[in-house]
Amino acid sequence: MTKWSKRERFNRILRERDVADRPMVSAWRHFIEVEHDSIALAAATVDFQRKYDWDFVKINPRTTYYAEVWGNEYDYSQYDGVVPLVTKIRIQDREDLKQITPRTAEAAPLQDQLKVISRVRQELGDEVPIVQTVFSPLAVLEYLGGHRTLASYRPAIRKASPLPELLAASPTEVHKALEAITETLVDYAKAALRSGADGFFYAVLGLARDGYLTSEEYKEFGLPYDLELLRYISPDPVILHTCGPEAHPERFAEYPISALHWADRAPGNPSLAGHEQWLKAPIAVGGVDERLFGANGSPSTIISQSLETIEAFRGRPLILAPGCGLPLDAEDEQLKALRNSVEHSSVG
Repeated sequence: MTKWSKRERFNRILRERDVADRPMVSAWRHFIEVEHDSIALAAATVDFQRKYDWDFVKINPRTTYYAEVWGNEYDYSQYDGVVPLVTKIRIQDREDLKQITPRTAEAAPLQDQLKVISRVRQELGDEVPIVQTVFSPLAVLEYLGGHRTLASYRPAIRKASPLPELLAASPTEVHKALEAITETLVDYAKAALRSGADGFFYAVLGLARDGYLTSEEYKEFGLPYDLELLRYISPDPVILHTCGPEAHPERFAEYPISALHWADRAPGNPSLAGHEQWLKAPIAVGGVDERLFGANGSPSTIISQSLETIEAFRGRPLILAPGCGLPLDAEDEQLKALRNSVEHSSVG
C-alpha cells in the first residue's frame, strides 16, 4: 500500500471526514522561553515538528497575544505555568468596555503571529498542514479583564473570574465589546490563511466547565460569538477545544466544526467510547491522557492508551492526541511513544 502524504491524510480526515490510511497523530506544547519573539517561536515550532514528524503542526502562540491587541501588557520574565504575569489590565469597569473597538490584522501582536505562520510554512514547505490557535471572543474578553481563562486541571472558581460581574453589571457594553473582538478575530483569521495556515484550533478553553459560567451565561455571551466567528472560518478545517474536566464537549457537537477535542480521560467528561451517539459530524480528537507526559508518565501507558483508542476507532476517522497541551516537562520517549503508536495501525 502506498503511504499517504500528511496533506492527503489531513484533507481526508478533516475536510472529507472520512477514514485515511491510518489515524492522524499530533501533539503541541508552549515554548515559553521564546514565545515572545516571532522568529524564535517559529524556529522552536519547526524543530519540534522535525523531531517528531507530527501529521500536522498546531502552532502554540503565547496565550496573551489576543489581549495585547487592546492594550494588556505582560512581564515575560515571570510565568505562572504557561501564562506570563499581567502588568496592565485593559478592562476594569464599564467605561473600559466601551474602549474595546474593532482592530485589524495589522495590529502588532497579530502581525507577530502571522510572521510565525509564514516562517513555519516557509521552513516546512507545503506538505505539512499548519493549524493556528485562536481563542474564542469570550476567552479574549476574560484575559482583557486581567484573568487567565480556565484551562487544564486548574480549579473552576467562579468568583476568581471577572466575567460573571462584568456580564451581570454591563451586558450591553459586554456585547459590544464581544462584537468588536469577533470582528477583529475574523480579519485575523483571514490573514492567517493568507499567511499559510490550513485551519484553526478554536479554543473555548474552560469556559464551559461546571462551576464557572452558567449554561445561560454561555448561551448569551459565548454561543453567538462562537458561531459568528466560525461562520467565517469553518469552510476551512476547525478543531474546537473545550478544556479540562467537566468541560461539556456535547454542548459543541452541533457547531460548524471539523473536529472536537476534549480530555476524554478527565473526570466528568464523556469517554471516546460511544461518542458516536452524540457526536455526529465532527471528528473526535484525543484518546491519551495528557497527564501521562512529564515526570509521572510512562511510555508504556501512553502506548497502551493509544492502541486502545486506535482499535476502538477501527473503520472510523480519528485524530489521536493528548487531551490538552503537553506539560512543559514532557519527555522525548513519551512523545516518541505517542507518535509511533499509529505507524502499524490501519483503517481495516
